Amino acid sequence: MRISTLQSFNKGLNSILDNQSSVNKTQQQVSTGRRVLTPADDPIAATKILQLQQDNALREQYDKNLTAAENRLKLEETQLAGITDNMERLKELTVQAGDGSLTQADRQAIAAEVREILGSMVDLMNSKDAGGEYIFAGFKGGTEPFQRNDTGRYDYKGDEGQRFLSIGSSTNVATGDNGKRVFMDIPATENTFLTRVNPNNEGTATINPGFVVDQQAYDQFYPEDMVITFNPESAISPPGPNYTVRQKTDGKPVEGLVNMGYVAGAAINVAGVAITVTGEVKSGDEFIVDSSEKQGLTDTVFRLMDGLERLEDNTTDAATLDKLVEDTLNNLASAQDSISETRSEVGARLNVVENTRSLAADIELVNKEVLSKLSDVDFAEAVSRLSLETFLLEAAQQSYSTIQNLSLFNRL
Repeated sequence: MRISTLQSFNKGLNSILDNQSSVNKTQQQVSTGRRVLTPADDPIAATKILQLQQDNALREQYDKNLTAAENRLKLEETQLAGITDNMERLKELTVQAGDGSLTQADRQAIAAEVREILGSMVDLMNSKDAGGEYIFAGFKGGTEPFQRNDTGRYDYKGDEGQRFLSIGSSTNVATGDNGKRVFMDIPATENTFLTRVNPNNEGTATINPGFVVDQQAYDQFYPEDMVITFNPESAISPPGPNYTVRQKTDGKPVEGLVNMGYVAGAAINVAGVAITVTGEVKSGDEFIVDSSEKQGLTDTVFRLMDGLERLEDNTTDAATLDKLVEDTLNNLASAQDSISETRSEVGARLNVVENTRSLAADIELVNKEVLSKLSDVDFAEAVSRLSLETFLLEAAQQSYSTIQNLSLFNRL
Protein backbone atom coordinates (compact mmCIF):
# COMPACT_ATOMS: atom_id res chain seq x y z
CA MET A 1 0.00 0.00 0.00
CA ARG A 2 1.37 3.35 -0.98
CA ILE A 3 1.25 6.34 1.31
CA SER A 4 1.80 9.66 -0.35
CA THR A 5 3.68 12.47 1.27
CA LEU A 6 0.42 14.54 1.43
CA GLN A 7 -1.39 11.74 3.23
CA SER A 8 1.41 11.47 5.72
CA PHE A 9 1.30 15.18 6.45
CA ASN A 10 -2.51 15.25 6.74
CA LYS A 11 -2.65 12.23 9.01
CA GLY A 12 -0.04 13.65 11.32
CA LEU A 13 -1.74 17.06 11.34
CA ASN A 14 -5.18 15.57 12.06
CA SER A 15 -3.74 13.59 14.92
CA ILE A 16 -2.27 16.72 16.43
CA LEU A 17 -5.54 18.66 15.98
CA ASP A 18 -7.62 15.87 17.54
CA ASN A 19 -5.36 15.69 20.55
CA GLN A 20 -5.30 19.48 20.81
CA SER A 21 -9.13 19.54 20.77
CA SER A 22 -9.26 16.93 23.53
CA VAL A 23 -6.79 18.91 25.64
CA ASN A 24 -8.72 22.16 25.11
CA LYS A 25 -12.02 20.54 26.04
CA THR A 26 -10.62 18.98 29.21
CA GLN A 27 -8.95 22.25 30.17
CA GLN A 28 -12.28 24.03 29.75
CA GLN A 29 -14.03 21.43 31.90
CA VAL A 30 -11.46 21.88 34.65
CA SER A 31 -11.56 25.69 34.50
CA THR A 32 -15.41 25.91 34.48
CA GLY A 33 -16.07 22.95 36.74
CA ARG A 34 -18.72 21.70 34.30
CA ARG A 35 -18.67 18.30 32.71
CA VAL A 36 -21.28 19.00 30.02
CA LEU A 37 -20.17 22.01 28.02
CA THR A 38 -22.41 21.48 25.00
CA PRO A 39 -25.44 19.24 24.39
CA ALA A 40 -23.24 17.07 22.16
CA ASP A 41 -21.14 16.07 25.18
CA ASP A 42 -24.09 14.20 26.75
CA PRO A 43 -27.48 14.80 25.07
CA ILE A 44 -29.54 13.05 27.79
CA ALA A 45 -27.75 14.79 30.66
CA ALA A 46 -27.93 18.14 28.83
CA THR A 47 -31.73 17.83 28.56
CA LYS A 48 -32.09 17.02 32.25
CA ILE A 49 -29.72 19.85 33.21
CA LEU A 50 -31.79 22.34 31.22
CA GLN A 51 -34.99 21.14 32.90
CA LEU A 52 -33.43 21.44 36.35
CA GLN A 53 -32.06 24.91 35.60
CA GLN A 54 -35.48 26.08 34.42
CA ASP A 55 -37.08 24.58 37.53
CA ASN A 56 -34.55 26.38 39.75
CA ALA A 57 -35.20 29.67 37.97
CA LEU A 58 -38.94 29.23 38.52
CA ARG A 59 -38.36 28.42 42.17
CA GLU A 60 -36.37 31.62 42.57
CA GLN A 61 -39.46 33.54 41.43
CA TYR A 62 -41.64 31.49 43.77
CA ASP A 63 -39.24 32.36 46.59
CA LYS A 64 -39.65 36.07 45.81
CA ASN A 65 -43.43 35.60 45.81
CA LEU A 66 -43.21 33.79 49.15
CA THR A 67 -41.34 36.73 50.66
CA ALA A 68 -43.78 39.27 49.19
CA ALA A 69 -46.81 37.29 50.41
CA GLU A 70 -45.35 36.83 53.87
CA ASN A 71 -44.52 40.54 54.25
CA ARG A 72 -47.95 41.65 53.07
CA LEU A 73 -49.79 39.18 55.30
CA LYS A 74 -47.71 40.10 58.36
CA LEU A 75 -48.46 43.77 57.71
CA GLU A 76 -52.19 43.03 57.44
CA GLU A 77 -52.13 41.04 60.68
CA THR A 78 -50.34 43.90 62.44
CA GLN A 79 -52.89 46.46 61.24
CA LEU A 80 -55.81 44.25 62.25
CA ALA A 81 -54.27 43.79 65.68
CA GLY A 82 -53.98 47.57 66.03
CA ILE A 83 -57.63 48.04 65.04
CA THR A 84 -58.66 45.38 67.57
CA ASP A 85 -56.78 47.24 70.32
CA ASN A 86 -58.63 50.44 69.40
CA MET A 87 -61.94 48.60 69.54
CA GLU A 88 -61.21 47.42 73.08
CA ARG A 89 -60.74 51.02 74.13
CA LEU A 90 -63.94 51.97 72.32
CA LYS A 91 -65.85 49.36 74.33
CA GLU A 92 -64.52 50.85 77.55
CA LEU A 93 -65.53 54.36 76.48
CA THR A 94 -68.98 53.18 75.37
CA VAL A 95 -69.65 51.57 78.74
CA GLN A 96 -68.38 54.70 80.46
CA ALA A 97 -70.67 56.89 78.32
CA GLY A 98 -73.66 54.85 79.48
CA ASP A 99 -73.20 56.05 83.04
CA GLY A 100 -76.37 57.96 83.80
CA SER A 101 -74.55 60.34 86.12
CA LEU A 102 -72.52 61.89 83.30
CA THR A 103 -73.45 65.30 81.93
CA GLN A 104 -73.46 66.31 78.27
CA ALA A 105 -70.09 67.98 78.81
CA ASP A 106 -68.70 64.71 80.17
CA ARG A 107 -70.02 62.82 77.17
CA GLN A 108 -68.56 65.38 74.79
CA ALA A 109 -65.16 64.83 76.40
CA ILE A 110 -65.54 61.10 75.75
CA ALA A 111 -66.62 61.91 72.17
CA ALA A 112 -63.36 63.80 71.64
CA GLU A 113 -61.38 60.65 72.44
CA VAL A 114 -63.71 58.56 70.27
CA ARG A 115 -62.99 60.95 67.39
CA GLU A 116 -59.25 60.44 67.82
CA ILE A 117 -59.69 56.66 67.92
CA LEU A 118 -61.80 56.76 64.76
CA GLY A 119 -59.05 58.70 63.00
CA SER A 120 -56.44 56.20 64.19
CA MET A 121 -58.53 53.27 62.97
CA VAL A 122 -59.06 54.84 59.55
CA ASP A 123 -55.30 55.42 59.28
CA LEU A 124 -54.76 51.70 59.92
CA MET A 125 -57.45 50.79 57.38
CA ASN A 126 -55.69 53.01 54.82
CA SER A 127 -52.28 51.41 55.38
CA LYS A 128 -49.93 50.83 52.44
CA ASP A 129 -47.57 47.95 51.77
CA ALA A 130 -43.89 48.24 50.84
CA GLY A 131 -44.90 48.78 47.21
CA GLY A 132 -47.01 51.82 48.10
CA GLU A 133 -50.38 50.11 47.52
CA TYR A 134 -53.28 50.14 49.98
CA ILE A 135 -53.62 46.69 51.53
CA PHE A 136 -57.40 46.91 52.13
CA ALA A 137 -58.39 48.38 48.73
CA GLY A 138 -58.82 45.11 46.84
CA PHE A 139 -57.60 45.37 43.25
CA LYS A 140 -57.67 49.20 43.42
CA GLY A 141 -54.37 49.39 45.28
CA GLY A 142 -53.72 52.95 44.15
CA THR A 143 -56.98 54.30 45.59
CA GLU A 144 -57.32 55.24 49.25
CA PRO A 145 -60.04 52.82 50.39
CA PHE A 146 -61.71 54.83 53.18
CA GLN A 147 -62.54 58.43 52.34
CA ARG A 148 -64.57 60.91 54.33
CA ASN A 149 -67.74 62.21 52.69
CA ASP A 150 -69.83 65.36 53.20
CA THR A 151 -71.69 63.90 56.19
CA GLY A 152 -68.46 63.08 58.02
CA ARG A 153 -68.91 59.35 57.46
CA TYR A 154 -66.33 57.24 55.64
CA ASP A 155 -67.15 55.65 52.30
CA TYR A 156 -65.32 52.64 50.92
CA LYS A 157 -63.74 53.52 47.55
CA GLY A 158 -61.88 50.27 46.89
CA ASP A 159 -63.40 47.20 45.25
CA GLU A 160 -64.27 43.71 46.39
CA GLY A 161 -61.30 42.00 44.76
CA GLN A 162 -58.82 39.77 46.56
CA ARG A 163 -55.24 39.46 45.37
CA PHE A 164 -53.46 36.14 45.07
CA LEU A 165 -49.81 35.21 44.52
CA SER A 166 -48.49 31.97 43.08
CA ILE A 167 -46.04 30.49 45.59
CA GLY A 168 -45.75 27.04 44.03
CA SER A 169 -46.53 25.13 40.88
CA SER A 170 -50.01 24.39 42.20
CA THR A 171 -50.27 26.68 45.23
CA ASN A 172 -51.77 30.17 45.32
CA VAL A 173 -52.25 32.22 48.47
CA ALA A 174 -54.40 35.29 49.12
CA THR A 175 -52.19 38.22 50.09
CA GLY A 176 -54.87 40.52 51.46
CA ASP A 177 -58.54 41.20 52.13
CA ASN A 178 -60.68 44.03 50.85
CA GLY A 179 -61.91 46.52 53.41
CA LYS A 180 -65.53 46.16 52.38
CA ARG A 181 -65.69 42.54 53.49
CA VAL A 182 -63.72 43.07 56.69
CA PHE A 183 -64.94 46.46 57.93
CA MET A 184 -68.15 47.35 56.07
CA ASP A 185 -70.23 44.22 55.42
CA ILE A 186 -70.85 43.60 59.11
CA PRO A 187 -74.36 42.41 60.04
CA ALA A 188 -76.09 44.94 62.28
CA THR A 189 -77.61 43.56 65.45
CA GLU A 190 -80.96 45.14 64.48
CA ASN A 191 -82.41 46.83 61.42
CA THR A 192 -80.62 50.13 60.88
CA PHE A 193 -80.07 52.84 58.27
CA LEU A 194 -77.43 55.05 56.65
CA THR A 195 -77.79 58.71 55.78
CA ARG A 196 -76.29 60.53 52.82
CA VAL A 197 -76.43 63.84 50.99
CA ASN A 198 -77.54 64.09 47.37
CA PRO A 199 -74.32 65.17 45.57
CA ASN A 200 -76.39 67.54 43.40
CA ASN A 201 -77.52 69.66 46.35
CA GLU A 202 -76.89 73.39 46.00
CA GLY A 203 -76.96 74.15 49.72
CA THR A 204 -74.20 73.46 52.22
CA ALA A 205 -76.30 71.56 54.75
CA THR A 206 -75.22 68.14 56.03
CA ILE A 207 -77.08 65.30 57.71
CA ASN A 208 -75.97 63.43 60.82
CA PRO A 209 -75.89 59.60 61.00
CA GLY A 210 -79.12 59.63 63.01
CA PHE A 211 -80.42 57.24 65.68
CA VAL A 212 -83.10 54.62 66.03
CA VAL A 213 -85.27 55.90 68.87
CA ASP A 214 -88.10 53.36 68.49
CA GLN A 215 -86.87 50.02 67.14
CA GLN A 216 -90.35 48.54 66.86
CA ALA A 217 -91.63 51.47 64.80
CA TYR A 218 -88.62 51.37 62.53
CA ASP A 219 -88.89 47.59 62.08
CA GLN A 220 -92.42 48.11 60.77
CA PHE A 221 -91.19 50.70 58.27
CA TYR A 222 -88.11 48.67 57.25
CA PRO A 223 -86.86 48.01 54.54
CA GLU A 224 -88.33 51.15 52.98
CA ASP A 225 -86.00 54.11 52.33
CA MET A 226 -86.78 57.78 52.92
CA VAL A 227 -86.01 60.96 50.98
CA ILE A 228 -86.11 64.34 52.72
CA THR A 229 -86.78 66.97 50.04
CA PHE A 230 -86.66 70.71 50.67
CA ASN A 231 -89.47 72.65 49.02
CA PRO A 232 -89.70 76.28 47.81
CA GLU A 233 -90.00 78.68 50.75
CA SER A 234 -93.37 79.86 49.40
CA ALA A 235 -94.88 76.44 50.18
CA ILE A 236 -95.57 77.54 53.77
CA SER A 237 -96.87 80.69 55.42
CA PRO A 238 -95.03 82.69 56.44
CA PRO A 239 -92.49 81.72 53.75
CA GLY A 240 -89.41 79.90 54.94
CA PRO A 241 -87.34 76.75 54.52
CA ASN A 242 -89.48 73.61 54.69
CA TYR A 243 -89.24 69.94 53.79
CA THR A 244 -91.29 66.87 52.96
CA VAL A 245 -90.37 63.29 53.90
CA ARG A 246 -91.35 60.70 51.30
CA GLN A 247 -90.94 56.99 50.75
CA LYS A 248 -88.27 56.39 48.17
CA THR A 249 -90.13 53.68 46.27
CA ASP A 250 -93.44 55.41 45.57
CA GLY A 251 -92.94 59.01 46.70
CA LYS A 252 -95.72 58.90 49.28
CA PRO A 253 -95.29 61.18 52.30
CA VAL A 254 -94.22 59.45 55.50
CA GLU A 255 -96.46 60.06 58.54
CA GLY A 256 -97.90 63.20 56.97
CA LEU A 257 -94.57 65.05 57.08
CA VAL A 258 -95.38 67.50 54.25
CA ASN A 259 -94.16 71.10 54.10
CA MET A 260 -92.67 70.92 57.60
CA GLY A 261 -90.85 74.05 58.78
CA TYR A 262 -87.08 73.57 58.90
CA VAL A 263 -85.03 74.55 61.92
CA ALA A 264 -81.33 73.91 61.44
CA GLY A 265 -80.07 71.36 63.96
CA ALA A 266 -83.54 70.31 65.12
CA ALA A 267 -84.27 66.58 65.06
CA ILE A 268 -86.57 65.19 62.38
CA ASN A 269 -88.46 62.31 64.02
CA VAL A 270 -90.02 59.89 61.58
CA ALA A 271 -90.77 56.16 61.50
CA GLY A 272 -88.87 55.47 64.72
CA VAL A 273 -85.68 57.31 63.77
CA ALA A 274 -84.30 60.75 64.63
CA ILE A 275 -82.28 62.60 61.99
CA THR A 276 -80.73 66.06 62.09
CA VAL A 277 -80.03 68.31 59.10
CA THR A 278 -77.68 71.19 59.83
CA GLY A 279 -76.68 74.14 57.66
CA GLU A 280 -78.00 76.21 54.79
CA VAL A 281 -80.50 74.47 52.50
CA LYS A 282 -81.79 75.34 49.04
CA SER A 283 -85.04 74.44 47.35
CA GLY A 284 -84.66 71.01 45.73
CA ASP A 285 -81.95 69.76 48.10
CA GLU A 286 -82.36 66.12 49.10
CA PHE A 287 -81.14 63.97 51.96
CA ILE A 288 -81.53 60.21 51.74
CA VAL A 289 -82.07 57.69 54.52
CA ASP A 290 -81.23 54.20 53.23
CA SER A 291 -82.36 51.17 55.20
CA SER A 292 -79.61 48.65 55.87
CA GLU A 293 -79.10 45.28 57.51
CA LYS A 294 -75.38 46.03 57.80
CA GLN A 295 -73.44 48.65 59.70
CA GLY A 296 -69.75 49.18 59.03
CA LEU A 297 -67.26 49.66 61.80
CA THR A 298 -66.61 53.30 60.91
CA ASP A 299 -70.37 54.00 60.89
CA THR A 300 -70.76 52.41 64.33
CA VAL A 301 -68.00 54.58 65.78
CA PHE A 302 -69.17 57.72 63.98
CA ARG A 303 -72.75 57.25 65.19
CA LEU A 304 -71.51 56.82 68.77
CA MET A 305 -69.38 59.96 68.51
CA ASP A 306 -72.24 61.98 67.04
CA GLY A 307 -74.64 60.83 69.77
CA LEU A 308 -72.23 61.67 72.57
CA GLU A 309 -71.78 65.16 71.12
CA ARG A 310 -75.45 65.93 70.40
CA LEU A 311 -77.65 64.17 72.93
CA GLU A 312 -78.67 66.44 75.80
CA ASP A 313 -79.48 65.93 79.44
CA ASN A 314 -83.21 65.15 79.20
CA THR A 315 -85.41 62.09 79.51
CA THR A 316 -85.95 61.62 75.77
CA ASP A 317 -82.27 61.87 74.87
CA ALA A 318 -81.36 59.66 77.84
CA ALA A 319 -83.49 56.86 76.37
CA THR A 320 -81.90 57.40 72.95
CA LEU A 321 -78.45 57.28 74.57
CA ASP A 322 -79.23 53.99 76.29
CA LYS A 323 -80.32 52.50 72.96
CA LEU A 324 -77.22 53.92 71.26
CA VAL A 325 -74.87 52.44 73.87
CA GLU A 326 -76.52 49.02 73.60
CA ASP A 327 -76.43 49.02 69.79
CA THR A 328 -72.82 50.24 69.75
CA LEU A 329 -71.60 47.47 72.05
CA ASN A 330 -73.43 44.83 70.02
CA ASN A 331 -72.18 46.19 66.70
CA LEU A 332 -68.62 46.47 68.01
CA ALA A 333 -68.84 42.81 69.01
CA SER A 334 -69.98 41.90 65.48
CA ALA A 335 -67.15 43.95 63.98
CA GLN A 336 -64.67 42.26 66.30
CA ASP A 337 -65.94 38.86 65.16
CA SER A 338 -65.38 39.86 61.53
CA ILE A 339 -61.85 41.05 62.23
CA SER A 340 -61.02 37.98 64.33
CA GLU A 341 -62.20 35.72 61.52
CA THR A 342 -59.99 37.60 59.07
CA ARG A 343 -57.01 37.37 61.42
CA SER A 344 -57.53 33.61 61.63
CA GLU A 345 -57.53 33.41 57.83
CA VAL A 346 -54.34 35.48 57.67
CA GLY A 347 -52.71 33.14 60.19
CA ALA A 348 -53.70 30.13 58.10
CA ARG A 349 -52.22 31.73 54.99
CA LEU A 350 -48.97 32.44 56.82
CA ASN A 351 -48.83 28.75 57.76
CA VAL A 352 -49.27 27.82 54.10
CA VAL A 353 -46.43 30.20 53.18
CA GLU A 354 -44.15 28.72 55.84
CA ASN A 355 -44.92 25.12 54.86
CA THR A 356 -44.47 25.90 51.17
CA ARG A 357 -41.13 27.58 51.83
CA SER A 358 -39.92 24.57 53.84
CA LEU A 359 -40.97 22.15 51.12
CA ALA A 360 -39.41 24.34 48.42
CA ALA A 361 -36.10 24.38 50.33
CA ASP A 362 -36.06 20.57 50.46
CA ILE A 363 -36.83 20.26 46.75
CA GLU A 364 -34.20 22.87 45.90
CA LEU A 365 -31.58 20.89 47.84
CA VAL A 366 -32.44 17.69 45.96
CA ASN A 367 -32.40 19.53 42.62
CA LYS A 368 -28.97 20.98 43.33
CA GLU A 369 -27.60 17.56 44.23
CA VAL A 370 -28.95 16.01 41.01
CA LEU A 371 -27.75 18.97 38.96
CA SER A 372 -24.31 18.66 40.50
CA LYS A 373 -24.09 14.98 39.62
CA LEU A 374 -25.15 15.65 36.05
CA SER A 375 -23.13 18.75 35.29
CA ASP A 376 -20.19 19.04 37.69
CA VAL A 377 -16.85 17.66 36.60
CA ASP A 378 -14.88 15.07 38.57
CA PHE A 379 -11.71 17.08 39.07
CA ALA A 380 -9.47 14.09 39.94
CA GLU A 381 -10.57 12.23 36.82
CA ALA A 382 -10.40 15.36 34.64
CA VAL A 383 -6.90 16.32 35.79
CA SER A 384 -5.64 12.76 35.18
CA ARG A 385 -7.25 12.76 31.76
CA LEU A 386 -5.72 16.17 31.01
CA SER A 387 -2.26 14.81 31.84
CA LEU A 388 -2.78 11.83 29.52
CA GLU A 389 -4.15 13.97 26.71
CA THR A 390 -1.29 16.43 27.08
CA PHE A 391 1.16 13.53 26.90
CA LEU A 392 -0.57 12.20 23.76
CA LEU A 393 -0.49 15.65 22.18
CA GLU A 394 3.21 16.01 22.82
CA ALA A 395 3.84 12.48 21.44
CA ALA A 396 1.85 13.31 18.31
CA GLN A 397 3.79 16.51 17.79
CA GLN A 398 7.13 14.71 18.20
CA SER A 399 6.02 11.86 15.92
CA TYR A 400 4.95 14.33 13.28
CA SER A 401 8.26 16.12 13.50
CA THR A 402 10.16 12.83 13.12
CA ILE A 403 8.00 11.36 10.35
CA GLN A 404 8.13 14.45 8.18
CA ASN A 405 11.93 13.95 7.91
CA LEU A 406 11.55 10.36 6.61
CA SER A 407 12.11 11.12 2.92
CA LEU A 408 14.53 9.72 0.34
CA PHE A 409 15.48 13.23 -0.52
CA ASN A 410 16.92 13.60 2.99
CA ARG A 411 19.20 10.59 2.26
CA LEU A 412 20.53 11.69 -1.09
